[in-house]
Amino acid sequence: MLTKLARLGMGLAAIVLAGTTVALAETSATPAHTTVAQASAQAKATPNPFSYKGYVRAYDFTRQNASGNTPGVNQQSFNAALNLHGEYKFTNSGFSVGATYLYANPLNNCTTAQSHFTPPCGNNKAPGINPDDTLPGYELNTLYEAYLGFNDKTTHGKLGYQVFNSPWANASDSRLKPVAFLGGDLGFKFNSNWNGEIGYFDGFEDRASSQFFRSTLLTYSPVDAPGYTSLASSTTTNKYVGLDNSGFFYGRVGYTGPKSSPLAANLYYYGVSDIANILWLDAKYPFAGKLHPFVAGQFGTEKSTGAAQVGLIDSQVFGLQGGFNPMQNVTVTLGYNHIPSKTANVTLPAGVICSASHTLPNGKGIPYFIPAGGTPSCVAGATPGTATIYYGGWASPYTDSYATDPLFTTAISQGMADRRAFGDGAKLAVTFTSNDKRFVATVARALYAYGNSAVGVSPTQETNFDTMYYFNKMPKSGGYKGFMVRYRYAERTQTFTYAGGLPLFKYNRFQAEYDF
Repeated sequence: MLTKLARLGMGLAAIVLAGTTVALAETSATPAHTTVAQASAQAKATPNPFSYKGYVRAYDFTRQNASGNTPGVNQQSFNAALNLHGEYKFTNSGFSVGATYLYANPLNNCTTAQSHFTPPCGNNKAPGINPDDTLPGYELNTLYEAYLGFNDKTTHGKLGYQVFNSPWANASDSRLKPVAFLGGDLGFKFNSNWNGEIGYFDGFEDRASSQFFRSTLLTYSPVDAPGYTSLASSTTTNKYVGLDNSGFFYGRVGYTGPKSSPLAANLYYYGVSDIANILWLDAKYPFAGKLHPFVAGQFGTEKSTGAAQVGLIDSQVFGLQGGFNPMQNVTVTLGYNHIPSKTANVTLPAGVICSASHTLPNGKGIPYFIPAGGTPSCVAGATPGTATIYYGGWASPYTDSYATDPLFTTAISQGMADRRAFGDGAKLAVTFTSNDKRFVATVARALYAYGNSAVGVSPTQETNFDTMYYFNKMPKSGGYKGFMVRYRYAERTQTFTYAGGLPLFKYNRFQAEYDF
């Protein structure tokens, strides 16, 4: 099915290119009897049906993993990408076709993922440096969008390869390219206040791949998720393939209130095949006043379904956020999330023990979706081979390990969903935006208490710095065109009360980009 849709995508791309030729032919000639004013009026009346945009983006990533007496191999990668998007709108029909292509090359002769499995391109020992393949540090060559679209005053939709945005299945565009999905969605505007959307997607291309998979970030282990092992890896021979998963159904109902009561709220449903059913609610209410205060809330509930490919899931998330502008150019926000724990008394599989650090190995026959990264997850029972399992963390099939989920407390390098953990998190952020909106800088501090007092707590803290500068004037509408630079820094300290762990982690990301 993916092969057939790939051929369809190439066909749509060809249509887009053909549309370019037609559009140029139609607009290049002006009859001799047409005045300049008449030609100008005609041009305004019939806009070019073909549009295009793109970017050249270069990144340099560094990760400090070694710290003090804690061994580790540091990482660094550079990569540069060209991204091209074209769309052709069929006149007076609402239909369009579009495609997006990306090519990236690290310019270091280590262009394949396989080359990073052996020295000198990868798998080096300290004091050597390994690539950071979350970028990734190898070549990408992908047509990640090829779609048929429709848009009018009340309805919009897309079918095919596409970038899709929703809280728990989103673009995750924090590297060279966004993730993409294969499927279709259809949205409706019922009236001025209510709208809705439905969809189904059965293919997924992660941010460091050049092909679509019938799997998820939880059921296979992409190279751009270092340190995270597929929960299905113990039952497959190739951890980079994992388990087949037929995607997810999606639904949304949204409400936008009038100016007198400007509440905005959305209720989402995700039915992820053989993993979980998810309900997610978010809402935001801005208040009047010079300080522009607002309050926002989020709630989610998730339970395993079908074959429960990543284990039994039973999770709830509560979140609250508030913010205001203490001065014209400064915004302050404070967010909080809580994920309660669940327990179960079990007989452990042969060879599996609840360690002295109260942790269990992931993906070793444990029938529950348990925390990762050293978060305490068990208390040994009085009878050998038994234990009380502590679980309840949120399973995120399409953002796991990406730190791009919608939780109010997620930081640059991780959050509660990435640790698959129960517990508490808080995040304070201060953002400065210049009057011309060309300079934006954010400083944030996040505090996490993974676990609880019954099984143990793994405190983690993270400090973030994120700044952007646009060289050209920001447009009043439409996308930015011109050069921009962005720098992001993350410093994470963590103390695993029972398990030990990496005491210090530093992350630097420098991005230079030209948009056209």
